[in-house]
Amino acid sequence: MENQNQKSTPTQPNQRLGSPCQELHSTSSNEQSQKRNSPESPQHESHVFAQSPKQSRNGSFPPPLFPQEIIFEILSNLPVKSLLRFRCVSKSWKSLIADNFFIKKHLKRTQNDPEFSKKRVLINIEDIAPGTQPGSTIKSCSLTLKSIFEDPNVNTTEIEYPSKNESHSDWIVGSCNGLVCITIRENTVLLLNPTLRVSKRLPDIGFKKRRGYTVYGFGFDASVDDYKVVGVFSYRSIVKVYSLRTNCWRRIQDFPFEVFSNEAGKHVDGTLNWAVFSGQDGDFSIVSLDLAQETYKEVTQPCYGDGVDWRTLGVLDGYLCVLCSYRKLYAEVWVMKEYGKRESWTKLV
Repeated sequence: MENQNQKSTPTQPNQRLGSPCQELHSTSSNEQSQKRNSPESPQHESHVFAQSPKQSRNGSFPPPLFPQEIIFEILSNLPVKSLLRFRCVSKSWKSLIADNFFIKKHLKRTQNDPEFSKKRVLINIEDIAPGTQPGSTIKSCSLTLKSIFEDPNVNTTEIEYPSKNESHSDWIVGSCNGLVCITIRENTVLLLNPTLRVSKRLPDIGFKKRRGYTVYGFGFDASVDDYKVVGVFSYRSIVKVYSLRTNCWRRIQDFPFEVFSNEAGKHVDGTLNWAVFSGQDGDFSIVSLDLAQETYKEVTQPCYGDGVDWRTLGVLDGYLCVLCSYRKLYAEVWVMKEYGKRESWTKLV
């Protein structure tokens, strides 16, 4: 990332997440609306399904063939693609599908569905063909064990987002609950909803730099029901946090290490984790940032043994993991089964 060419970018925000992207992950700045739509509120479901006589007479709502509670249960068990089509049935269905309580329930059911075994993979493809301008393309595909071993020609879908056709390198920061965070030349950060094909350009982070680079992390803070992007300026270890709820950046405590890789932070259990290199020998360490408490701590590591050439930090099935190369002869993967506990590190065979 530190070698990318700097070029001016438009200051006018692109299509915001707003109502379409909010239909999967909505947050309201109105306190009364939050209380009324809160899952803890006993008035919530009655508010969601309420129909005024005027709206019914105008035909804005479907005929009451089923109780609204039944419609809720049916829709909450459908895949996202079906829900996108059913938004056009009526205003009440569109409002229901966009409701924050419905979104959370649908997401929880999807995650707990044993038949929901497909994984979505994001691929960043660098275009360096001779005679063409350098650039990159981000594609998405479904990944299953069957597709790997029986169908190597997996179909991919190119993800559309603002400025994607300009000559620059785009980086995938991370994904969380269907939202994807990418950076364009470090300066521009976008949140994407590939399913709805909408995006939001974040405000400028405000790092005035002539040297160094910025690394990012993207995750979810369950304590305040908010998505957050963290930016770390390597030269001065300055850290800023962006909140989707407030739509602004703010500075927090500086990063405790000065030298770290340009890899994005890995999101696990409400924390973002970076690989850092400390001491004169450049010892490999893992530093985490708690998104709720905004505090740092060093993550304990397993005993890797001798002969480690390099290590890469990652996430595997929601667990923090480290890929180790030994003398360039073989590799091992270590997985932290219970985040924060050293004894839970397990080596995969």
